[in-house]
Amino acid sequence: MKKIAALFLFFIIFILALVFSVSNFQAVEIHLYFTSVSLPLAIALTIELFAGIGIGYAIAFMQIVKLKSQYAELNKKYKKIEQ
Repeated sequence: MKKIAALFLFFIIFILALVFSVSNFQAVEIHLYFTSVSLPLAIALTIELFAGIGIGYAIAFMQIVKLKSQYAELNKKYKKIEQ
C-alpha cells in the first residue's frame, strides 16, 4: 500500500513539474562572469535544482566522512582502554 501511495505522489509531482515546465518555457538570459547564456526558464530552474541537490549531497558526504573518522578514533581509544 505504501508503494502505491508513493507512486501516486510521485506521479502527481511529475505532472505538476511537467505543467510548470510547459507554462514557463520562455527564454531567460543568465549572465555569468564572462559570458551569458540564454535558456528556457524551466531548464534553468532544473539545472539550479540539481546543482543545489549536488551541493547538499557534497556537504552531507563531508559530514559523514568526519563522523566516521571520529568514530574510528573513539573506537581505537575504547579498545585501548578495554585492554
